[in-house]
Amino acid sequence: MDQSLCKITFVCPPDSADHIAELMLSFDPPLPGFTTWMAEGHGFGFGDATVSERVRGRVKRSVIVAVLDREIAAGLLDLIATKGAVAHLTYWTEPVDGFGQMRPTDSAAQRDDEGPDTQAKTESDR
Repeated sequence: MDQSLCKITFVCPPDSADHIAELMLSFDPPLPGFTTWMAEGHGFGFGDATVSERVRGRVKRSVIVAVLDREIAAGLLDLIATKGAVAHLTYWTEPVDGFGQMRPTDSAAQRDDEGPDTQAKTESDR
């Protein structure tokens, strides 16, 4: 377990997401990558919400997530605080207990090539 990794999450209005993403893409050292998606926020602060968001009871939000070394995450937070602070930008960090990519093994790739259930025997084969 790598104690130095954390997940950093930013939640912001959709019109601010590109600016935050540009800062992340230009960060030095380069970030290994991040994920973005659209979400809806529920809460009590609807002062800047559109009429339709007030009627629906939720506001549109963009979510940006990255898994980074804690020191790099701290530097990224400093950069965004100085060059990217926008209204309604929320962030948090969480420890990461494990991180990696799942890759097929040779045996898994072979099973995929064989198709489903090629090992199954029929009643007459038994």
